[in-house]
Amino acid sequence: MGELRVGTCSWTDKGLVGSGWYPEGIRDARGRLGYYASRFDTVEVDSSYYAIPREDAAYRWVARTPRNFLFNIKVFGLFTYHRVPRAHFPPWAREAVPVSVERPSLEDLPLALRSALWERFHRAVLPLHSLGRLGYLLFQLPPWFRFEERRLAYLRRVAEVCRPMKAAVEVRHRSWIEEAARESFLDVLRQENLAYVAVDEPELSWTVPPHWFRTASWGTVLRFHGRNVEAWKKPGASVAERFGYNYSMEELRSWKERILSELGSEGRVFVLFNNCAADFAVRNALSMKVLLGLLPATSAGEQMRFEGMEEDEVSSGPVS
Repeated sequence: MGELRVGTCSWTDKGLVGSGWYPEGIRDARGRLGYYASRFDTVEVDSSYYAIPREDAAYRWVARTPRNFLFNIKVFGLFTYHRVPRAHFPPWAREAVPVSVERPSLEDLPLALRSALWERFHRAVLPLHSLGRLGYLLFQLPPWFRFEERRLAYLRRVAEVCRPMKAAVEVRHRSWIEEAARESFLDVLRQENLAYVAVDEPELSWTVPPHWFRTASWGTVLRFHGRNVEAWKKPGASVAERFGYNYSMEELRSWKERILSELGSEGRVFVLFNNCAADFAVRNALSMKVLLGLLPATSAGEQMRFEGMEEDEVSSGPVS
């Protein structure tokens, strides 16, 4: 039977910090991570998408969490073909970035600089793997990065440079899983032991349907982005607008059996909530833990309401 972990895609975003979810006396980084880790056994580090972590960051995270707590790292945006502001590069790398490009992409940089940046990132997160505290590296591709046969070579390269760490791939355009491309894409993931990331997100002409494919022996990943259709359709919508969605119990319950069925295979099943606006992600994640039998409705003296939940759902699941 597989191992199930539920968490969120950040523990430090402004919406959560300002929501009142953290007790009043917890105001620093150590306290927040410790409190979060008392409720969940995994988290996705989102800040690593915006800047390469400091080399001592992994050791601080490990020191502040229980031994069984796992971190999942979203890779620096440059490595997934996003355009990154010059200011987000490490100081030693900025002078090598072409001055004419304010937000360079991977292809704007010389090969030597690409390699040096990846080596710096790899060195920063490898301690989590060495200490048994890394779940996976997340490669979230941009929506404009559509399927092309030549881009399968990129995925093979991802697997190569990540070893011995595990990696998961989230595509954000449905061309990757349409009939003409699906098997070629999934075959590469299987051959390279890369996990396909399943998603719950708004249904638009370009977004990815909620299919779930098992492609890696080590486990699988499901990420909840919310269903704020209007915000996703709005040009220039802020991150807070796009992910400002609070799932209903009925919506969460619709995934229950699919998640539990994934436990029939070996490896870990990660369920992460990325609707990081206010305290929506943590509350939805706690509700999902209750639905899956990982948490009683009232836990550690904390009173919580679970509207629409049937009594027999509170304790059913892999752990009762």
